[in-house]
Amino acid sequence: MGSKSLYLILLAGFFAILGSTMSKSPTLPLYAESLGLSRGDIGLVAAASTVTGIVMNFSSGLLSDLYGRRKLLIAGGFVFLSAPLLYFLADDALTLTLVRVYYGVATAIFVPVSFALVSDLYPDRRGTLMGFLSTSTLVGRALAPVLAGSIIYFLGFPVVFVLCSITGMVVFLLSFRFPDTGRELEKFEFTFSRELLVIGLLDASVYMAYQGIETFLPLFYYLQDKAWLSGLILTIEISIMAVVKPYAGYLSDRIGRRKPIIIGMTMVGLAMFAFAFSSSLWAVIAGAVVFSVGASVSEASTKPLATEVSRLRGTALGFLESIKDIGQAAGPVLIGFLGFKLGFLSVGIFGLVALGIFLARTGEHNVQT
Repeated sequence: MGSKSLYLILLAGFFAILGSTMSKSPTLPLYAESLGLSRGDIGLVAAASTVTGIVMNFSSGLLSDLYGRRKLLIAGGFVFLSAPLLYFLADDALTLTLVRVYYGVATAIFVPVSFALVSDLYPDRRGTLMGFLSTSTLVGRALAPVLAGSIIYFLGFPVVFVLCSITGMVVFLLSFRFPDTGRELEKFEFTFSRELLVIGLLDASVYMAYQGIETFLPLFYYLQDKAWLSGLILTIEISIMAVVKPYAGYLSDRIGRRKPIIIGMTMVGLAMFAFAFSSSLWAVIAGAVVFSVGASVSEASTKPLATEVSRLRGTALGFLESIKDIGQAAGPVLIGFLGFKLGFLSVGIFGLVALGIFLARTGEHNVQT
């Protein structure tokens, strides 16, 4: 398969996540506040799309195995196009929540199905090229907040919503040019896989940590009243991931999936211990850097590995995304209730336990096909 299809998918990944992230960061809480919503309501609205993802990731992956990748991606592109325009109709917590639920469908379709498409098209380089797709989405995620924030400040919310719709239109139009793969299923079926669950636990622990850092980093006492610095650290974190993932994917293609997962998850655990026992700003920065590299190395292997332990690649990646979203939702709750020290420590231990279960399941053989 030539490189043209890959470039189209990477471009769609950039615009899909650019638009969806612009619609929520920092747009969503500011827009919700302008409608008069309370902080409690804003929290529920913000969680709506994540809850959608938990259900829809698996469903969209399964449907792509049944009906083909392109049809699902076209449907997702239509949601990216239409959802931002519905913000104009939202005037209270309920309608805004419904908009976020609908918008969440787009990301829940695009992420697992686009990665499955790359895995279908480039089986010999799936780790490397899935890493490039991750990077394209991370670049969009990194640019979105500053772009949306600037537009809101100078031009207002309507311009942001229209721009998000335009990025969705780009994704929608590009989707018609994607190769059509999938259709491994003739009827609905899914056999539960313990291997997939174990791989999912690894990703869940990574995103428990990621969302915990993103949520609570600004609240460390030496970062209070320094919003610019916490924002800079988070930007550096995303930038490191964007750079490392393709290289980590290439490494995974060359030496197998198991060794990078061991290295990456060990680094994630160490980073959480650094956050738990941090006594200075430099310890937090070091923890963020170590986490970024470790998360990138691990995830660059877990996604391609999921497509190798199951013939239903869309379903496998959708299942992985659903488990990941559960971890992402649980991380801030866990740290919020247990406190910084015990919370980050618990997340780190959970990750290392997940790694131990993975090692026990895979033994000494090479898990790459």
